[in-house]
Amino acid sequence: MINSDFGKRRVVIYARVSTEHEAQISALENQVDWYKPILAARPEWELVGQYIDEGITGTSAEKRPQFMKMIKDAKARKFDMIIIREVSRFARNTVDTLQYTRELKAGGVEVFFINDNIKTFDGEGELRFTIMATLAQDESRKTSVRVKSDQQTSMENGTFYGNGNILGYKRVQTLLPDNKKQVDFIINPDQAETVKLIYEMYLAGNGLTKIKEELERRGHKTAMGKTRWYETVIGHVLKNTFYCGIITYHKEYTPDYLTQKKIKNYGEVELIQVKGRHEPIITEEDFERVQLIMASKIAQCKNINTGRRTTTGKRPRTTVWGKLLICECGHKFNTRNWYRTATKSNIGYQCYNSVRTGSYESRKKRACPLTVFAARR
Repeated sequence: MINSDFGKRRVVIYARVSTEHEAQISALENQVDWYKPILAARPEWELVGQYIDEGITGTSAEKRPQFMKMIKDAKARKFDMIIIREVSRFARNTVDTLQYTRELKAGGVEVFFINDNIKTFDGEGELRFTIMATLAQDESRKTSVRVKSDQQTSMENGTFYGNGNILGYKRVQTLLPDNKKQVDFIINPDQAETVKLIYEMYLAGNGLTKIKEELERRGHKTAMGKTRWYETVIGHVLKNTFYCGIITYHKEYTPDYLTQKKIKNYGEVELIQVKGRHEPIITEEDFERVQLIMASKIAQCKNINTGRRTTTGKRPRTTVWGKLLICECGHKFNTRNWYRTATKSNIGYQCYNSVRTGSYESRKKRACPLTVFAARR
C-alpha cells in the first residue's frame, strides 16, 4: 500500500483529556496546536475536521460523544485518515481499541498514532498497536488504583463526595490557599425543620405514606423546592447518616475500572463511616432508633440469577402459615384463592417473588424456581 504520508488525504484530528481540571483543558488546546507543524509538513493533507472530548474518561468509547460521532462520520467516508497523538488518547480499553480500528480499517479509514509511529494500514501496525493498547489499559488500571488510594485518604479526612442537594443543608464552597476547593455544608433552618418533622413522625409510628401526606398538607418543600413528595425520598432521608453528623462512603461502588459503572453496595464492599465537619440535625440516638424500626420491616432476599442479595419490604402477616412460610429465595408467601365453585374455594400460598408486578419476561428473570404452591383445604 502507498505510504499515507504522500498523496492527497482528507484528515481529521482526535484529542481527549480525562478531567475537567482547568490545567487539563489548557493542555487540550496545546494538543490541538501540537498538530499544526505536522500538518504543515504534509501539504497534501487536508484538515477537514476536529473531534475533541473534554473531561471524559478513555476507558469506555461509548461515553465519549465526539469519539462516537467521529466513528459515525468515518463510516460515511467523510475523511480518509484520523491522526492522534498517541494510542492512550484513542482508548484505554484494549477491546475498544482493536474493535474500532478494525472497523475503520474495513471502511478504508486509516488511523495514524504519531508519537507511537503506528499506522493501522501497515503490515505490522496491528501487532505493535495491540501491545501499546494493552500498556495503555494497564496504565488505566494503575491510575484507578492510585485514585482509590487518594479517595481513601480523603474519606478518612471527611471529604464529601457528590453534587446533589441535601435536604436541610446549604452547600458552601471555599477556595483554599493552594487553589483547591473545599465544600462545606451549613444548616438551612426551614429545610432542617422538615427533616426533624420526618424523623419525629416516623418515631411516633407513622408510615412513609402518612408522612408524605402530612408534608404536602403543610406545604413543606423538597431539596429541589418541589411541593410533591415521594415515599422513596422520605425513606432516603430516614436512612441518610449525614443527618446525625456521619458521612457514609461506598453506598455505591465501581467493580470494573473499564466500564466505570456504579452499582449499589449490598455488602460486597465494606462501608466507611467518619465524623463530618457539618452540624447534625438529628441525634445519633434518634437515628439509630429509626434504623431499628426500618430494619424490622425489611427482609433480605437472594436473586437466583445474579446471586446478589437485595432488600424487600415486609408486610405484616395475618395467618399462622403466612408468618411461618418463607421461600428458598427469601421472600414471604402470599395468600391465594383458587375457586372451584361459586360457594367453595381452596386457599393456598404462593411465593411473592414469582407473582410480583412487571412483565412476564421481567418476572421470569428474577422469579424464584418454585412454581408450585402450598395449598390447604
